[in-house]
Amino acid sequence: MKKYICISLIVLAAVSCRKGDLFEQPPFSLETSTKMAKEIVDGAPDYFGHVKHDKVTNLAQGVSLLDLSYLNKNGYAMQLYMYKVIVGAATLAVSTPATDQKTAVLSDQAAVLNESSTVLGAVNGDAFSASDKLPLGICYRGGNALKTTFSDDKGGFFATLADGTVLIGEQSDYSTYRRSLVNALGTRKRILQDGYPVQVANDKAAARTFVAVSADRMTAWLGVVDGVYFYYSNGITCADLAAVLRAAGASDAALLESGAQTTLVRRDDLGEKLFPVCNTPSDNGIEQPAVNGLAIIQN
Repeated sequence: MKKYICISLIVLAAVSCRKGDLFEQPPFSLETSTKMAKEIVDGAPDYFGHVKHDKVTNLAQGVSLLDLSYLNKNGYAMQLYMYKVIVGAATLAVSTPATDQKTAVLSDQAAVLNESSTVLGAVNGDAFSASDKLPLGICYRGGNALKTTFSDDKGGFFATLADGTVLIGEQSDYSTYRRSLVNALGTRKRILQDGYPVQVANDKAAARTFVAVSADRMTAWLGVVDGVYFYYSNGITCADLAAVLRAAGASDAALLESGAQTTLVRRDDLGEKLFPVCNTPSDNGIEQPAVNGLAIIQN
């Protein structure tokens, strides 16, 4: 009998110690500290599970960068960086490598473009062919046509037009707008069209780079969602990203080259590097070469 009493006391003591060692779990909350994050979280309540951190940095008049760390509806850690650009207050331009290069990392492309303009930030652009290192879509920079054909039938394009508006179009729209293109680059999958999500086959969570525009084509969003790092960010499906961008106010949205290419840089005049990478690229955090990028230019 004494043996059983001793065992019971040991078990109770062990349980008591384990309970004492447990950390109190913070309550899940969708509360945000910025208006930009609140609009997104409130507009996509079925996607967000918990907001860990949100911060908005105003880089110039009409240009802001959202840093949003959260758990999705399934409890997975996520990290979103997203620029919001009021067209007219700033300009969206295509960045390219130096003239003696076919590809270059985005931070270097931004530095090249900064020699003639004040670059505030950028995301990576189109996919490219491994054989000739040419973009798969069209490419216009400052009104100059660098590539006027599509190399596959899977993507469309993003463009700034001569009338000052921005556009996400399909390949079939190119002939309509080609004479009005100022800056343009190829996009990959369309995920939002006229305010409605576009169904994507085999839609799995992954690192994504995206661009989106408002219905009046006077506001643009461009950014990244990181992937492959379990405790940091686990990637996002196209359907969930469409919901997030629609909540932000977008009517149309498309992916740019994603996965290991997914990169976002921001100007930092006081840092060691003028255009440090904000996100964590999914190839061990290493910035990958890109054929072009979409940059924000201060007017």
